Amino acid sequence: MALIKPLGYNPDRCRRLLEERALSGIILTSNDNVFYATGLPVTRGQQNPILFALSNKFPPYSVINSEGMPASIIWAGAIGHHELWTKDVLTSFFPNGTTEELLQYVEQTFPRGSRIGIESTMPYPLAQVIEKKIEGVEFVVADEIMDELRLIKSSEEITKLKDSLEIAEAVEETIFSEMTSDWSVFKLVSRSKQLIYELGGTGVDHATIAIGMSNPEILEDYVGVAGDLVVLDVGGILDGYVSDTRRLGHLGEIPVELADLNNIMADIVMETGKSLRPGRTFSEICAEVEARYLEHGRDPLFLSAGHTIGIQTEEVWLTRDSTRRVQENMIFNVELYSPLKLGVYVGTEDTFLVNGSGGEKLTRLPHEVVKIR
Repeated sequence: MALIKPLGYNPDRCRRLLEERALSGIILTSNDNVFYATGLPVTRGQQNPILFALSNKFPPYSVINSEGMPASIIWAGAIGHHELWTKDVLTSFFPNGTTEELLQYVEQTFPRGSRIGIESTMPYPLAQVIEKKIEGVEFVVADEIMDELRLIKSSEEITKLKDSLEIAEAVEETIFSEMTSDWSVFKLVSRSKQLIYELGGTGVDHATIAIGMSNPEILEDYVGVAGDLVVLDVGGILDGYVSDTRRLGHLGEIPVELADLNNIMADIVMETGKSLRPGRTFSEICAEVEARYLEHGRDPLFLSAGHTIGIQTEEVWLTRDSTRRVQENMIFNVELYSPLKLGVYVGTEDTFLVNGSGGEKLTRLPHEVVKIR
């Protein structure tokens, strides 16, 4: 019998946040937040992502009460002999029965006139039904509370994210050791996905891979020619926690201007990571990034300087207009680029764990562009 429990959720922290906002509780309707609060493996990238696949028929839910304790609401066929960390567990065998269980539990838990936190993605019809069941209910979007909880990682989450990153880096390292100039984009993507599983990953987050001017988002197969840049941006998933790393290769001799720009961008990324000290605002970090670009004679053309990472690849962006503050045990991916020529952007992406003195670099791969023969 396995105990199903979350790696990072802290009921006491949640209770304090609820008290500060005078909320009676939170209704969680997204798979990511249900996984975070309960540990139920309902996200993509689990050992068996069937609960994610069945979410259209058996949507998982959680309801957090005023004490910060969550309830689990899940398809009955998933429980088996497992023991759940949550005290209250509601199940149903029937399609959409979990929604009926949610509505009954919400009606029993919250009195009339309650202020209830909800996710901004809660289905509107579901909100309408709850409004009819609880007289005078006031809904308050609680995305900020969930962000506040999820951004600060527990020691168990940090370990899981480090392990996930190690897999992604091993994928890129292996690819660059195997790749020859006749490989196509599709072969790179296929091999990257295969390696994620061979190296112990439980899912693929992304394989944003390009050769030359090929589209790395909506992939097109392409075999490069001498002088093409190869971009490996790979993310694996390990038990629901993702990784994200990016390194560059080049078909043939590496031009001096490419190596120089790559070194500049690696320096900017490293300095930015080190500057992630607790108490600093995201906007302060970005102002320094702009200054670093200008010092190197580069235009600061970036929407964000990076993002936090955890259950989602891009949790919160590191942007110029954000007043959010860096806190210890946040994990950031700093990724910054600059154009080498029209349509060709050079840069790197590294992962940093915030400690008391700044960002500790978790990424281990060197930044040098790899020559592909």
